[in-house]
Amino acid sequence: MIHWLEQHLFPCLSVKYLGIECPGCGMQRAFIALLKGHLYEAWQYNPALFPFLLTILLLIFHLKFDFKHGARLIVMGFVLTTSAMLIQYGVKQFRKHQMVQNQAEMPLCSDFKKEKHVF
Repeated sequence: MIHWLEQHLFPCLSVKYLGIECPGCGMQRAFIALLKGHLYEAWQYNPALFPFLLTILLLIFHLKFDFKHGARLIVMGFVLTTSAMLIQYGVKQFRKHQMVQNQAEMPLCSDFKKEKHVF
């Protein structure tokens, strides 16, 4: 089943049409990593998967047992999930920006050869 899921991932429409990742990018890969038992890898792909799955479990249990404040907890779970997605997206974009800046500041190999740096 996991192999089938890996072969049938949905493409991200944001990446496909706009060329930029969306806050949900990595969620499918995170789910597959979680199914394989790779918690850290799942966290690396998209940490918002964990509050999302907990919220879905809460939703299922609320539908089955009708908790007194279940609807409120579910809304709070989705707010937490959305917040986690936006925070991880912001951190990811900040890191990409930092990497681009660092690469722009690094001298090219040809610059090293011209100046005859010794390492």
